[in-house]
Amino acid sequence: MPYIYILLLAAGFLVVSLMASWLHQHSTDTSSLFGYEFNMTQTTATLLYVVGVFGEVLLLTSVYLVMPLGQLAWSHALVGGVAATALWEITRHILIWYFSTLSFVSIIYGSFATTIVILLSFEFGAIILLLGAQVIAEYERIDHGGVTPRN
Repeated sequence: MPYIYILLLAAGFLVVSLMASWLHQHSTDTSSLFGYEFNMTQTTATLLYVVGVFGEVLLLTSVYLVMPLGQLAWSHALVGGVAATALWEITRHILIWYFSTLSFVSIIYGSFATTIVILLSFEFGAIILLLGAQVIAEYERIDHGGVTPRN
């Protein structure tokens, strides 16, 4: 099952990459629909962001469906995926702001700055993935009337 999951993730990344490159190629075009002109640069940026967030929700939901040993309801995994996506988007925007305005990581670490930033992002990502799993656990506890079910 995990091998099929990784294969499907790779196919999903391929589709997303192809779609992003197609949108980037047509981002300078001006489209007309019913007499209204659309600037594709802003439309492309908005569409890519929305599709990216939706894909992130689906990716995290699929991780929560595939990784646990027990059977998990799809709706519970979706709640955890939405919670983890919201936390990641907030964290991502804060990290971008911090590293672009306040941080001296490039001055302190020099050529290792990218490695430091990637490692910090992985750490935040792991914490957020665990927080999403905790949201699922709390949601299941609430779903069972506040009582943890016995196995």
